[in-house]
Amino acid sequence: MNIRLLSILLVVLVSGCASVPAVLETAKEQPLVSYEDVVMNKVPLESMARWGGVVAQVENNAQGSVIEMVHYPLKSDGRPNLRKASIGRFKVLIDGFIDPLVFKAERVVSVLGTVGEPIEGMVSEQVYIYPSINATGYYLWEDIQDFEYSQVQITPFFRFGNHFGFDLGFPFYRTRYHGFYNERGRIRVKSHNTQSGDVGQSSNSQHGGSANSHSQMTKQPPKTPAISKSAESNVKYSEK
Repeated sequence: MNIRLLSILLVVLVSGCASVPAVLETAKEQPLVSYEDVVMNKVPLESMARWGGVVAQVENNAQGSVIEMVHYPLKSDGRPNLRKASIGRFKVLIDGFIDPLVFKAERVVSVLGTVGEPIEGMVSEQVYIYPSINATGYYLWEDIQDFEYSQVQITPFFRFGNHFGFDLGFPFYRTRYHGFYNERGRIRVKSHNTQSGDVGQSSNSQHGGSANSHSQMTKQPPKTPAISKSAESNVKYSEK
């Protein structure tokens, strides 16, 4: 078995064993609704959902915190797949304090919770209807940066000819040559700045994140969600 095939099998094996963070886990029989189904009014309120994406902005008020998210499909380990297409935004209602300096714009977050009432808001100067999720848990994923590099390697080698010296009775002349080849690769840097929390309980994080208890978020009056035509033409959300 060659090394390349062995590497592929190892990746498949590791992917099959991937599991979501504990704070995002649900019972195996617990159904989870997709973002598309909520937008198209195909599921009732209070349905369980696990969504994720990147942070657009964070708002804090007397009732708690609201994270505006750009939605991306999730991988099997619960991390948003930023290589896939995004078809919209949603808002996460958290019964606790979320620090905007930690949950900065473009940080990657996954949340678990129940589907709430849609919320009307603005994106720039355009009215937008946000699906919402009342979070019971959240996970702020570590920053990962890939750096590609290219460098020239010089490898010395020797060639033998018919000149000075003897080797097994045959004269030879040793000349030194250099081989040049270009080496390319990628270096992945992980920040390890993760943070997680159970809403309404003490949070569990590597850097001391917390979730303080506040009163429940005030729900907005029911409104009909809307999805753009361009979003309808995007790839179908694949929930794993």
